[in-house]
Amino acid sequence: MRFKIIKFFQAKEYRDLANPKSAKFFIPDWYKKAEVTYKDPVGITQQGLKTCIPYLDGLTSGYMLSTPIDIYVNQKENSLGHIFNNGEDNLEIRWDGPGFLQDFINERPKESGHTMPRPAGHYPNHLVWKGYWSIKTPRGYSILFTHPLNRHDLPFTTLSGIVDSDKFFAPGNIPFFMKKGFSGVIPKGTPIAQLIPIKRDNWKTYQNDPYLTDQHFIQTSYLENKDTNYKKKFWQRKRYE
Repeated sequence: MRFKIIKFFQAKEYRDLANPKSAKFFIPDWYKKAEVTYKDPVGITQQGLKTCIPYLDGLTSGYMLSTPIDIYVNQKENSLGHIFNNGEDNLEIRWDGPGFLQDFINERPKESGHTMPRPAGHYPNHLVWKGYWSIKTPRGYSILFTHPLNRHDLPFTTLSGIVDSDKFFAPGNIPFFMKKGFSGVIPKGTPIAQLIPIKRDNWKTYQNDPYLTDQHFIQTSYLENKDTNYKKKFWQRKRYE
């Protein structure tokens, strides 16, 4: 099997600091405990969350960046945290670790992205995860940086962006917003950004192709009659090592 090569590298002092890993290593416990089937209100057995392969592909595609240390949010008993004032409620974040991690989380000036809508239920502070990793992809491939897909359980929301990482591969900061109402620990190893290589192509729309119209009805009928055979008939396994 042939693989495309993605290269991660960092300055010497950051070596082995929360190395990027395949997203498959960050499948959350709530998904592992999810149902394969369930009974609907009239007692008929239906296919559950674990049979939705596109959902699982979202969880496991690409690579993850994760927290290199424990992060304490709104732990008011400790006064040594970073105070991010926003005119509403102060957001206090604290973390321990070597000196070069003192700016692992930072805040951009209020003028930066001030017109950008904040995610509902989040503090307005425009925070960033510090970028320690440089990433290089093969020619013609970019990287989509985004919040870990389907991970609405995390107490923050990371923003999305695309970098042409075959040409530009210096590390960059990744913006995020912290959810209001969260007080506790974000453990070391928590995924903070999902990195998905995407191939650059020029695209043009074509509406109502007759062949696809026919295939739509054929495939829909097939899936309705064969239940979960999308996995057996159509799905292609993705590998990120």
